[in-house]
Amino acid sequence: MENKKNENRIVYAALILVLTVLAALVVVTGVVSRRARKNEVPDVTTGAEADAGTAEHDPSGPSAVDPSKPSKPSKPSQPETEENKKPTETEPPKTEGPADDVDAPSEPPEFMAPAEGAVSKGHSETVLVYSMTMNDYRTHSGVDILADVGSEVKAAAGGVISDVWEDPMWGWCAAISHEGDAVSIYKNLSRESAESLDEGREVLAGELIGSVGDTALCELADEAHLHFELKIGGVSVDPEDYITFAAADVFAE
Repeated sequence: MENKKNENRIVYAALILVLTVLAALVVVTGVVSRRARKNEVPDVTTGAEADAGTAEHDPSGPSAVDPSKPSKPSKPSQPETEENKKPTETEPPKTEGPADDVDAPSEPPEFMAPAEGAVSKGHSETVLVYSMTMNDYRTHSGVDILADVGSEVKAAAGGVISDVWEDPMWGWCAAISHEGDAVSIYKNLSRESAESLDEGREVLAGELIGSVGDTALCELADEAHLHFELKIGGVSVDPEDYITFAAADVFAE
């Protein structure tokens, strides 16, 4: 009986020993497995591949980098100096167009006689002529056209009435500006006709602008007439070079 108990104890002890060995093997196997997993290289995406994948979905992101090709080292930035400064692009100077594009000055218009009558005193800027009224010799910057007081005075050409005034010696006067920097001047007008003129009014060639008067004190002793002047470019010119006036009457003796 005692021997049987001893055998059972031996069996139990052996069983416990086997279980202990198995447990130890399980523990050792687990430790080894954990260490083996720690030593394995993880299969992760490199930074360059991650950037490339991002670039495929983000148009504004950096372009993909090929890891198989070595990247070029970036050049160090240099401070900007007068030597390495890039030349600034400038536009070429603008040149004026051909002379044909420039508006050429207009020519003076064709003039007509402002009053019906012959010229009693001509234009004289260089030779002095005698003045019956002033009883002296002086220049004469226009022509005197014989016409009775009240006779019609017409515009010598189309233009704009630029000035109307009363002169102490020439009486009531009017000026018309024309093309070609030309101005026609009418003196010894009647007061009524001059006062009815409006500066800035446009007139046509041959349009009635007034009547002959007797307001020019410096030529009061002469026959009734219209004193007419013509200026081109601010210079007094002889109206007879531009207008054909009526011929003077010739009486046989």
